[in-house]
Amino acid sequence: MSSQDALAEFDTHALDITRIFDAPRSLVFGAFVDAKQALQWLGPRGFTMTHLDWDLRPGSAWRGCMRANDGRELWHGGVHREVTPERRLVFTFAFDLADGRRGPETLVTITFEDRGSKTLMRFHQSGFVTPRDAESYRAGWESEFDQLTRLLDRN
Repeated sequence: MSSQDALAEFDTHALDITRIFDAPRSLVFGAFVDAKQALQWLGPRGFTMTHLDWDLRPGSAWRGCMRANDGRELWHGGVHREVTPERRLVFTFAFDLADGRRGPETLVTITFEDRGSKTLMRFHQSGFVTPRDAESYRAGWESEFDQLTRLLDRN
């Protein structure tokens, strides 16, 4: 297998989620980029986002922490690759492992499109080692987007 074939196979292990939010794109994008708002909805069910250092400039590092209901803390972070206001966010994502090493890194790409007074969000996370790894993230992201829907409904 050539390295190009291996890379193509690796890229197929991705997670895709599409959502339509009943809010204008500026509000949806703002809920992603404003750390104060993001802390209100990020973190899957059973977790609370307790820390988010989110400097939205290409090349800047970001770091976050989710606390589980049982008190465990899950630190994670990455680097912003692209920030196109109200249109696109691209960043790397990896959890910190218990031994202090960094876990496998994935690439998250989120696009935002107007749909009248609503917003179409396309979420793509790639670079997983196996399809099962990709699917293991689905429930967490889906629950976060459910929480984002509730936040947007309150605004």
